[in-house]
Amino acid sequence: MAAGEQRETTRAAIPTGPGVYLLKDARGRVIYVGKARNLRSRLRAYSGSPGVDDPKTAILRSRTAAVDTIVTASETEALVLEANLIKEHRPRYNVRLKDDKRYPFIKVTASEDFPRAHVTRVVPEDGSRYFGPYTDAKAMRRTLRLIRRLFPVRQCPTFRRRPRPCLNAQIGRCLGPCAGGVTRERYAAVVRDLCLFLDGRGQEVLRILGEEMSGAARERNFEEAAALRDRIRDIAKVVEGQRALTAEDVDRDVLAVARRGAHAVGAVVKVRRGKLVACESCPLSVGPETGDDEALEAFVKQFYAIAREIPPEVLVERPLADGETIGAWLEGRAARRVRVASPRRGRKRLLTAFARENAEHALRGVYESAAVPKAVTELGEVLGLSRPPRLIAAVDISNIGGEFAVGTVVALRDGRPDRSLYRRYRTRTVKGADDCAMIREVAARHLARAASGRLERPDLLLVDGGKGQLAAASRALSGAGVRGIALAAIAKREEEVFVPGRAAPVAFPDRSAARGLLQRARDEAHRFSVSYHRLLREAETRRSSLDGVRGVGRARKELLLARFGSAAGVARASERELAEVPGIGPETARRIREALGEARARDRADG
Repeated sequence: MAAGEQRETTRAAIPTGPGVYLLKDARGRVIYVGKARNLRSRLRAYSGSPGVDDPKTAILRSRTAAVDTIVTASETEALVLEANLIKEHRPRYNVRLKDDKRYPFIKVTASEDFPRAHVTRVVPEDGSRYFGPYTDAKAMRRTLRLIRRLFPVRQCPTFRRRPRPCLNAQIGRCLGPCAGGVTRERYAAVVRDLCLFLDGRGQEVLRILGEEMSGAARERNFEEAAALRDRIRDIAKVVEGQRALTAEDVDRDVLAVARRGAHAVGAVVKVRRGKLVACESCPLSVGPETGDDEALEAFVKQFYAIAREIPPEVLVERPLADGETIGAWLEGRAARRVRVASPRRGRKRLLTAFARENAEHALRGVYESAAVPKAVTELGEVLGLSRPPRLIAAVDISNIGGEFAVGTVVALRDGRPDRSLYRRYRTRTVKGADDCAMIREVAARHLARAASGRLERPDLLLVDGGKGQLAAASRALSGAGVRGIALAAIAKREEEVFVPGRAAPVAFPDRSAARGLLQRARDEAHRFSVSYHRLLREAETRRSSLDGVRGVGRARKELLLARFGSAAGVARASERELAEVPGIGPETARRIREALGEARARDRADG
């Protein structure tokens, strides 16, 4: 690989050619690996102003402490290196195939005199044929059992001559090469048919076997002709069960991704000679900040990084930003033309819809198979929801007389905090202490993000308060135009829970785990909003009280805050304690006490 040396890069030293970049956090861990046609241009996104629309870029910018770059000779080479580095480092913010271990392949040891078919997870360049990867190990084992029944090749791990045939040969599951029961040429023909079958060319296998059966019958070798007739019948049953997806005699793969929050599944529909021969599903590791387009493109790259078979045509449900580079890479691996396309209409568009349906079906299995805590299940039943509220978003407001009014939203996934979905909001449109109006504004802004796909949609939106706060959240939900989100409010005084359409509070069982789950969500939202409110008040106190004191610049202010812990701590300190801080002295200490005393007097007058 004509790649440059990996190095930690300053902005001025970032090269302008193609390559790969590794973003690292303060602890030196690789949190994201990406590729770029122009590294310097691409990395500007992580060093510019924070006002961007892409939430993932904003998160990466805030958490990146260092950048490493590797220069490559071409963009295609960068794509290959990117896939390898993602597998090596497993960065948190990259989309990854979720299974840690290597996916299995069916290996046909074509380099041996009498090949066999078996499972392997290692794919060296040793002259053998590899079919896969099989993302479903059970499906792979079913396929292996099927081909061993249809094509009687040996199963023993080592080949050695023996005087009598083995048990498999005696029951017709092996041609018995170890006992001289078959010639090399005849055995090689069976292996050829096996490989054609695994390639999805069942009709071609039937044609070849039909010709062989006719030849054996003409030569009056009726036992051989009968054996071939039985094999044709068994293979025909399998081939007839393969669904015809297109009238075209073509080979193609169709890829799609379905996701729901932290759960995502990629599906690969394999069409050979116009018939569906396999549909593989791959669970993916993908964060809520990752866009659907990025998830699909990452899945395509990572799947073909391990795949051994690349058809002439690859269809995807949406256009790929890197489609041209991916196509060139696949052509290099296949040593022939490979077309990567995203059809907009016609039969091919129906194929991508079919792949999407399979991805969504697999996703439901992944999502529903994850254990649902008892409290979550109980909450869904008590509130009369169609499904358990596995993702709860709780809204809380914090202010004093309308000053420093803030709202926060926290998220509990399966009863546990999911801090990647926590959000803080400063109110913009509400004047004065109107909690209901503030809840409406904060809920509306949060739901707008969910509707646009920038945030995962919750199953339940919980607000702190009673019927008034619930009505405000209901208006926000109606305005956002988001469906499928339940609403509830929990009041502090009596811990009553209200839902839309019911005048009376919801009745919970004694010692209800579901009520406890709502209380935890409400308390966590309250804690988060109060901490944000205090942070803003403290920053304002610092600015208005200390910044105006003559003789107290930035360095002295930092010394004061380091000594007393906060602006409130400075305000509580005596004049003597202030004077003991290096660089302050008695005169500056007196001015600080006077300024803070005046600030407290103004606060009392305003209150």
